[in-house]
Amino acid sequence: MAHAHTDPLAIRNQPALWEGRRRRWLVPAGVLCLVAVAMLAATLTMQIIIPWSGIVLTVGLYLTMVGCAIWVRDAHRRNLAFAWLMGAMAIVPALALVLITLGETQRY
Repeated sequence: MAHAHTDPLAIRNQPALWEGRRRRWLVPAGVLCLVAVAMLAATLTMQIIIPWSGIVLTVGLYLTMVGCAIWVRDAHRRNLAFAWLMGAMAIVPALALVLITLGETQRY
């Protein structure tokens, strides 16, 4: 069995985490942010607090990615931060939509 540092298929050895330009992460994250905000904005007629919380957190995570792109110079550390932030950007709106759905199903 190969060790993780020599295994090219290990997640921590993927090229996107070690090299690449900032836009490799910022462009897809921007699209994800726009889709998430649009979905949460569409639920504002059902509830107020959860969609707004999801919108604020999602936009905040994207702005954190932009800040990370500006201030973190080491590509590996920056890309690791991008991966975690983008993962959080996927989880936050999904969780918000689940909570909205659960809230709406409890009404009826």
